[in-house]
Amino acid sequence: MPIHEYRCKDCSAEIELLVRTIYFRAPTSCQECGSTNIDKKLGSFAVAHSELDELRSLDPKYKHIVEDEMKRTASYADPMKHLEKMIPYDVVDDPGDPVDF
Repeated sequence: MPIHEYRCKDCSAEIELLVRTIYFRAPTSCQECGSTNIDKKLGSFAVAHSELDELRSLDPKYKHIVEDEMKRTASYADPMKHLEKMIPYDVVDDPGDPVDF
């Protein structure tokens, strides 16, 4: 389901609409000021990647530099050791209370 994004040229309001049907009609006026002077924005999209996937997709030259530096650091600073210990929420029976930042 795509999200269509619009911007009002008069009041700079931004509108995001979740489209659930092929019969979608674009808005004809701004929801904030009522102006008909709105433009469709170029929307972004998401691709699901884990941090481990990101590390694996690094340029080989850069990967070697990182690996060499990791050999010189203490073992507790290795991010891969922490990633391997992480457990996804959907696997755990009770993930506990949410963390309040």
